[in-house]
Amino acid sequence: MRSICPALVATLALAGTSFAATINVPGDHATIQGAIDASSNGDVIAIAAGTYYEHSLNPDGKAITIGSASGNLDVTIDAQQGGSVFFIWSGEEESTVIRDLVITGGSTSYHGGGIYCEYSNPIILNCMIMGNTSEDEGGGIYCDYYSKPTISHCIISDNSAKYGAGISCRNGSDPTIGNCTITGNSSIYGGGGIRCMFNSSPAILSCTISNNNSDSSSGGGIYCFSSSSPMILNSVIEGNTAGGGGGGMYFINCIPTLTLCTIKNNTSQYDGGGILCYDDGSGQVPTLALTSVCGNTPNQIYDSWDDFFGNTVNNECTFSTTGPCCVTSGCTSLYEAQCADLGGTWLGEGDSCEDCPASCTGDLDNNGIVNIDDVLGVIGAWGVCP
Repeated sequence: MRSICPALVATLALAGTSFAATINVPGDHATIQGAIDASSNGDVIAIAAGTYYEHSLNPDGKAITIGSASGNLDVTIDAQQGGSVFFIWSGEEESTVIRDLVITGGSTSYHGGGIYCEYSNPIILNCMIMGNTSEDEGGGIYCDYYSKPTISHCIISDNSAKYGAGISCRNGSDPTIGNCTITGNSSIYGGGGIRCMFNSSPAILSCTISNNNSDSSSGGGIYCFSSSSPMILNSVIEGNTAGGGGGGMYFINCIPTLTLCTIKNNTSQYDGGGILCYDDGSGQVPTLALTSVCGNTPNQIYDSWDDFFGNTVNNECTFSTTGPCCVTSGCTSLYEAQCADLGGTWLGEGDSCEDCPASCTGDLDNNGIVNIDDVLGVIGAWGVCP
């Protein structure tokens, strides 16, 4: 038998070297929490398809990934109203990942029916967070005390809460919410879809916030209060309703920025079917650029806003569909009028960004790099053009 160098063994022991492992549920541990408890930093909790009746799952600060073994949405964690589904409050960072899970049945008298996040910055990826309830804030997700989770490619739907039914953030929490659909959530008071307050400024990127409701108050889609200044980019806020003002969005003492957005067909009981903004005299009003506000009831925007360029504010949504807009910096999906305001080339419905001209000479496959693949492409097409 080949001997192992004693010096190497000693070095590894002193360094505390460990190797990442995959822990299977239910193969290695019958429960998800049991697998988490047995895990170390770098491990993957791979959950087999099925429904698991657990609540109050706590990563306990570990840098681990918890998700479906297949990478599909075939794992449901149903808390059965026993508490929040996940508690993430031990300083987790981006190396703690919750992914490919259906998170449902969470219920709490406090905050965060689906996910409670405090002092932590996890990644929540490709999850469906639905049917959770909070008697206070954050039916789907609640972020508190400087939490900055990344919430990406998720569907957050049919959650309920007193405040902030889909996502609620407060006290310096700045989540990044990207490529998400936030729909069908219902709050009693402010923020059917998203609520942010007390210096919390989420970045909302390429999201659809639709058909959410604030039953007795304001901000059917988004409600922001007290020095919270969200940045909203390339997003659609549509079909939301409010029993108060601001069917689409409600801002008070905030400086939100909206770029390349569409706010349409939202409804409020009082003013600001699309946007309601209260300026306290400090000039804190929304900034709009390349944004369409249309078809909202009873009016489009109540109070003032900073109009940068390319905005359309009218009763009728006259634009049709989005399509790829080719600009020198790349490509994004826009309405034709928005693309024209940017000086881009609009390719039309049904085309793709792959049809845009290469952004640099020689980059024939438009991947941002001139390399051998471009050369091979020229050789493959060598000859007389048809």
